[in-house]
Amino acid sequence: MPVILGLIVAWVFIFQQIGQTGVAFVGGFFDIIIFAFVFGGSLACTLMRNSFMDFLGMMFTFTKFVYYSQPKPLALVQEIVELANVNRRDGPIAMQNVEIKNPFLQKAVNMVVDGTDPQIIESTLNTDIAITREREQVYVDMLKFWADVAPSFGMIGTMIGLVGMLKNMDDLKGIGDSFAIALLTTMWGAMIAYTLCKPWAEKLEGYSKIDVQTNQLIVEGALLIKANTNPRLIADRLSSRLAPKARAEMAENNQEAEAA
Repeated sequence: MPVILGLIVAWVFIFQQIGQTGVAFVGGFFDIIIFAFVFGGSLACTLMRNSFMDFLGMMFTFTKFVYYSQPKPLALVQEIVELANVNRRDGPIAMQNVEIKNPFLQKAVNMVVDGTDPQIIESTLNTDIAITREREQVYVDMLKFWADVAPSFGMIGTMIGLVGMLKNMDDLKGIGDSFAIALLTTMWGAMIAYTLCKPWAEKLEGYSKIDVQTNQLIVEGALLIKANTNPRLIADRLSSRLAPKARAEMAENNQEAEAA
């Protein structure tokens, strides 16, 4: 939601400024050929930088950019503690009957249920985290490259427009058209970079870090369950990874549970 809101507000300000000029957006500021030159050209350069599969992977991250569902560490810790209670009370096999929505947590629990060695559990899950982080960093780097290339393509369009203007100094209309091309390509290069590519890259990088922290919490929780650690100790251990507010809420919930 913040991403959509930010995009809307940014474009509202842009359209407001365009409205002040008295020039129509379509035909004045938006020309399909100019837009295709900057957008398509910069995107083609990004495609040349990496493999086609990496390029497709980058494009598919747009859904995550717009609709990312923020993990809830407190709820995750409580879920892990509940799994620990089931493990202590009924044994590891009983955890198979617990509904788990987080796929990474499900994988960790399956390994515990299967009796996998703790070192193998830790190395396997940490490898998954590292590979996912590395793959998403490739997409982040591609987006940052696109953000750098788009204004450069705008400058190429500007130079083309200036050459056209200088070649047609005796044609006033030709001078105006060429100068418009020179300015509009620069404008669209900046807009693509700063209202799309850079926010997309920065958000994806931030989301990736959050996912890593969440999955590291799961790894620690799975290893504690595997060691048959007391659920209360697991709660105390994992709560150290929570923000102060969530930690206080968890402590309050534990006190209420003990009082009941």
